[in-house]
Amino acid sequence: MAIAAAQKAWLSGLRDNTLTFMETLKIPGQTGRFKPCRLGVCGAGEQAALGFSCFAHKIYYSLGLWETLSPQDQTAWLDFIRSFQNHDGLPPQGRWADAFIDPHLLAGIRKPPPLGIRLTLQRFLAGIKPPRPQDDAIRAETKQAIATLAQVGAKPHRVFPHFPTSDKNLLYELHHFNWFEPWSAGAQTALLAVFIQTQAPQLQQANPKNLVQTMGRFLEKMVNPQTGTYYRGKKTPVRGQMINGAMKVLNALDWLQHPIHYPEKLIDTTLEQGPPPAGCHVVDWVYVVHRCGLQTDHRKKEIQQRCREIIDLIKTHQNPDLGFSYQPHKAQSGYYNATISQGLDEGDIHGSCLLIWALTMIAHILELNLPEWKIIRP
Repeated sequence: MAIAAAQKAWLSGLRDNTLTFMETLKIPGQTGRFKPCRLGVCGAGEQAALGFSCFAHKIYYSLGLWETLSPQDQTAWLDFIRSFQNHDGLPPQGRWADAFIDPHLLAGIRKPPPLGIRLTLQRFLAGIKPPRPQDDAIRAETKQAIATLAQVGAKPHRVFPHFPTSDKNLLYELHHFNWFEPWSAGAQTALLAVFIQTQAPQLQQANPKNLVQTMGRFLEKMVNPQTGTYYRGKKTPVRGQMINGAMKVLNALDWLQHPIHYPEKLIDTTLEQGPPPAGCHVVDWVYVVHRCGLQTDHRKKEIQQRCREIIDLIKTHQNPDLGFSYQPHKAQSGYYNATISQGLDEGDIHGSCLLIWALTMIAHILELNLPEWKIIRP
């Protein structure tokens, strides 16, 4: 069954409508700087800029808007992202030197609530390090900045060196991620894959080929052959952890140029249930079936039908301002545990980035002719 005419017309108008929305988020006189949303900005959202600039860049790239900018504006935008690379790092002793650091985001990050005795003991016995929200945010934003630059063939000013550069240290770090909760562990694995592919070739002490092989062998041991998902332990994680965690691992495998281990099984697991109506869940579900579909035609017609349904789901996230909200009728209010907005009924830059990314993958799955659209590699 072909895509409905109304859906195709809506998709065809998305590029112009999104540009209209993005114009409302631009900060005048600062090329590459955007607000997280138009009306309800508060807290860290008033000054933080790095993550929102990367989201905006991905939106422009996805819809072919990047090419419409002048070379001067393109250079200025990339330089704005690069300007967050902190040569001196953070005290003490230059910790995180050459990471991408947004001090306004770090200042707004709240301490997470305690895990409770049972979970704390479980993590201690498993050798899982306690989370450090600011460090996690720095590493994740550094990965996002480097991946955003790489999408258009650009590089940071300096090499980022804070990741394992030996097989032994890489395995140690991979083993100590919390694979009982694969969403987090997969995300941390994906950022290591980005660093290995983009930064390791420039470090004398690193052997990128060996690191790629080491991570590939580790993930092969972590996959569950019955579900195609990646986790540790006899207890199957909750569905959100399984699918979203698999998405992160597939992102790592993409950077490593490594095939998915059980794509048919992973498709079966993913199709058991559709995604909840939140930006990350929607895009992760679509990403999994899209990436698996590049290796196999397993249940292709069913995937296409589900994707047509997801277009209608995504439309419920679009607001009168023509942007998409992370939740239906509710802009994203938190980012790395920092408050960025009041969560009003309006579009936001993160929700728009995620759902436009999902739509570009859906367009490929449905074999639509939208030549200006491109699929990002986060």
